[in-house]
Amino acid sequence: MKYLIIILIILSTAIEAAGSKKVNPTELYEKAEKYLYIGDYNEALKVLKKYVRAEKKDPDGWSMYAFAHRKLEKYKQADRYYKKALQLDPNHKQALEYQGELFVELGDIDSAEQNLSLLKELCPNGCDELDMLEKYMDKTAKKSW
Repeated sequence: MKYLIIILIILSTAIEAAGSKKVNPTELYEKAEKYLYIGDYNEALKVLKKYVRAEKKDPDGWSMYAFAHRKLEKYKQADRYYKKALQLDPNHKQALEYQGELFVELGDIDSAEQNLSLLKELCPNGCDELDMLEKYMDKTAKKSW
């Protein structure tokens, strides 16, 4: 009986170890970037969901998670996750840019302008995020003519 208990303990430990595969946040982040780059937003969401669970305080992860939702036209979720990224870092330039694009897509140009103004303050000498939001707003404005 003693040996049976030992065997059961060893087996349960082995089964538990196999089932609790450790999540590597760096690998998840890199994998998500690859999916985003090729435009596979559904797969990116799956990976990013695991990433933000592991790295709850990373505004980059929340911004990317929001971006993937926005690309899938899940605007309510995108809005929530951009707000989460900006709650963690109110000056997160990527989140401000992408949230501004969300505002443009929703027709909320005033809010997009506010994000643009904040980016101008954060980037007095210019930055990619500022340039991208300006171009996005210009492109969208021309489409609506």
